[in-house]
Amino acid sequence: SASRRRRQKRPGYNDSPAATISVVPRAPGPTLAQVPRIPALISLKSSPHPHFCLSPPEVIKTLIVKGKAPVDPECLAKLGKAHIYCEGDDVYDVMLNQTNLQFNNNKFYVLQLLEDDGPRSYSVWTRWGRVGRPGQHALVSCAGDLAQAKEIFTKKFLDKTKNHWAERCNFQKVPGKYDLLHMDSRPPVSVTPPLTPKPASRLDHRVQALLGLICDLQAMEEMVLEMKYDTKKAPLGKLTVEQIRAGFQSLQKVEAVLRAGDTGRALLEACNEFYTRVPHDFGLRTPPLIRTWQELQEKVQLLEALGEIQIAIKLARLELHGQEHPLDRSYRTLGCELHPLERDSAHFQVLERYLLSTHAPTHRDYSMELLEAFTLRRAGESPFRASLPNRTLLWHGSRLGNWVGILSQGLRVAPPEAPVTGYMFGKGIYFADMSSKSANYCFASRQRDVGLLLLCEVALGECQELLEANAEAGKLPPGKHSTKGLGKLAPAPTNSIMLDGAAVPLGPPMETDVTNPHGYTLNYNEFVVYDPGQVRMRYLLQVRFSFAPLW
Repeated sequence: SASRRRRQKRPGYNDSPAATISVVPRAPGPTLAQVPRIPALISLKSSPHPHFCLSPPEVIKTLIVKGKAPVDPECLAKLGKAHIYCEGDDVYDVMLNQTNLQFNNNKFYVLQLLEDDGPRSYSVWTRWGRVGRPGQHALVSCAGDLAQAKEIFTKKFLDKTKNHWAERCNFQKVPGKYDLLHMDSRPPVSVTPPLTPKPASRLDHRVQALLGLICDLQAMEEMVLEMKYDTKKAPLGKLTVEQIRAGFQSLQKVEAVLRAGDTGRALLEACNEFYTRVPHDFGLRTPPLIRTWQELQEKVQLLEALGEIQIAIKLARLELHGQEHPLDRSYRTLGCELHPLERDSAHFQVLERYLLSTHAPTHRDYSMELLEAFTLRRAGESPFRASLPNRTLLWHGSRLGNWVGILSQGLRVAPPEAPVTGYMFGKGIYFADMSSKSANYCFASRQRDVGLLLLCEVALGECQELLEANAEAGKLPPGKHSTKGLGKLAPAPTNSIMLDGAAVPLGPPMETDVTNPHGYTLNYNEFVVYDPGQVRMRYLLQVRFSFAPLW
C-alpha cells in the first residue's frame, strides 16, 4: 500500500540510533519547550532547489585519453589519432611554468612526445605562451624514428629547465628557467553521463540533492577559477599532492620575507616561485605581489581548496559496484552516514533557532533560511576526548568544493609546510558561536545561493583567552586545551541549552564589555582547537542565502 511504501526506510533516512537526541535544559537557561518554534520555511514536498545537481554536470572540456595522459587538446592534427608515448612509468608529457613579476612574465610550456595509433610514427608537440592564452605551437614529425623524437624531447626539456630528463626525479629549479609542474598522469575523471540507463538510487531524495551539490566537479572548477587558479595549465585532478605541498613551501618563503619587512627583490623572488609552482591566470596583467597577511591567507585558502578537491577527484575515480547509481557510489565512498532530520522534529527546531538567533548584526547583507538538516557520523573519526569539560556545539563554514574532503577525511589541522601566519590563532581547527561568522566562509553568491554549515561538538576544555591575533597560539600553556579569541558580541550564557551533553549557545548576541587596550577588538568570538580528537561532527545544515538588493 502507499502508506506501507512511505514507511519503508532507505539509506539516508533518520533510522540511526545516533540521530535520536534527547534535550536536557541547562540551568538557568530555557528548556526546549521554551524555545520558540519557528514556522516551516519550505515544504518537504517542494521540488529540489534549482542549484541541486542530481546528475553529473556538463563536460567542461573534452580530453581524449589513450594511455596514461591526454594529448594536448590544442594539437588538432593528432587529436584522436595519437597518444602520449610511455616507457614503463616514464610518461613523455610535461607541463612547465615560469613567472617573473619584474618583467611581467607568466608563461607556460607544453612538451609531449606523441606516438600515432596506426603505423609506428612519432612526433614532438610543443606549445608555449602566456598563461590563460592558447599561445603558439609547433609539431615536429620524426616518422618512425623514435630515437630522434626522444632526442628532440629531452634536448627541449634541458633547454627550458637546465635539468636532464633522466634526472627529473631530483628536479632543481634554475633561476630564469621553467619549473616542472608535478602532474598526475592518471586519466581525468569522466563526467560524461553513461550511455546505459542509470539504476535508481537507494538514497533519500534529500541526501541525493546534497550529494549532487557537493560532488559537482564543474562547481569546484568555478570555485578555484574565482581564486585566479589556472585550470587549463593544471587541470583539477592532475595537480599532485607534491605540487600543492610545493606551493605551501613557497608561501612559507613569502611569509618569512613579509616578517622581515623586505618588500624588494626577496619578495619578488618568493612570489615568482609561488606563481611558477601554482599557475594563476591574470590575463595580460602582471601577477600581483603578495604584500599583506590578508593576501597570504587568500593563497593559503586556495591551496587548502585544491587539497580538498584532490580528495574529491580521488574518490570519484573509484569503481562503481555492479548496478550502482553514481550518487550511491559517492555516498559509499564518503564513509559518512547522513540522515535527514524532519522539519517538525525538536532537533530541527533547535538547529534552526541556533542558526537564525546567532546571525550577527554586522552581517546583514544577507539572510539565511534552513533548507535541510542532517545528522552525520563519520567512519574512522578520531576518538573523541569526551572527558574534557566545556563541550559546546559550534559552527564551521567552508566553500562547497571543500565538503567531499571534509566529510570523508574530517576537519584537519593545516600541514607543517603551510605558513603559520595564514591563521589568526595558529594552525588549528576554527569555530564560531555566531552562525553568520562561519557562513561568510561559504562564499555564497546570488548565482550560487546555497551553502553548507557544519555543527560540531567541540571539547574546548580550559580555554586560553586572547584579545588579538597570535600565530603562536597553538603552543598552549600548561592546563589549557584550546584558544578563545574574545569578541565584543556573543550569545548570552543564560540562553544556552544542553543537547546530548553539549552546550548550544542560542542567541541573540549580547555585549560582552570586552575591549582590547592595544588595538582592534574582535567583533565575535573565535574558538580554535589543535587536536582533531576534540572535534565530533554532529550536524550538516543546508542553507539558502538571500542577498539584499544591490540598489
